[in-house]
Amino acid sequence: MDAIQVGPFAIPWVRFQVFLALLALVAVAEVAARRVDRRLAPWAYNAILLGFVGARLGFVLENASVFARDPLSVLYVWQGGFTPLWGILAAGGYTLMALPKNLWRYALFAALAAGLVFGVFLVQKRGGEEVRLPSLTLTTLGGTPVNLQDFRGKPLVLNLWATWCPPCRRELPMMVRLSQEHPEVRFAFASQGEGPAVVRSFLEEERLAPEWVLLDPETQLSQVLKTQGLPTTFFFDREGRLVARHLGELSEALLLGYLRVLR
Repeated sequence: MDAIQVGPFAIPWVRFQVFLALLALVAVAEVAARRVDRRLAPWAYNAILLGFVGARLGFVLENASVFARDPLSVLYVWQGGFTPLWGILAAGGYTLMALPKNLWRYALFAALAAGLVFGVFLVQKRGGEEVRLPSLTLTTLGGTPVNLQDFRGKPLVLNLWATWCPPCRRELPMMVRLSQEHPEVRFAFASQGEGPAVVRSFLEEERLAPEWVLLDPETQLSQVLKTQGLPTTFFFDREGRLVARHLGELSEALLLGYLRVLR
């Protein structure tokens, strides 16, 4: 399962997982605030806020060259891009400064509760079987049949998208550019539920010319790979094994991180 479905929206599972963990932290802190010291309640909320800020700034610093080209993208937090270690250091530093020593153990209990909840769901999530590149035949814009197994031999980035999907439209130019800058990795863009005329018109309008545009009018890929929303990007190694999958819009920094994992 990639996401939690809430009406027409799909919330990525990892974000829901983090939400549950932080909810556990707040619950423990609130109980401790009522029974021990009321300063523990505001500590929890401030630690979470500073943790998020620290995790985001850490990720930005690690990818400074990418964000330097578009400084405003630092604010695009909906794309993801957080380094947990930086967040833990920021929240931990705040804790040491904001709470007296006699309250540190209660903060530690709250953090352990969050870690336990996160760990339990992480173990459950990892229990699935190995996913491989499916043996499906799709067609190019020109009508040529292509079996996905033909892409084996190089790492593959398989992006499921549609022209009606705003996040897909936003990330596609960046992904096409990176596909041209990284020829050692194949990129395939599989349009879901649309015909050649619609896709061709969109690409011409946006002046995009990706090497591999595949048509999947019956959304076979979405069904086989159990996709819960668009865009969804799959990262396969050269043997066709799934290395990672990402639901939602990708930033350039995140995509470059996935490409490093593929190599």
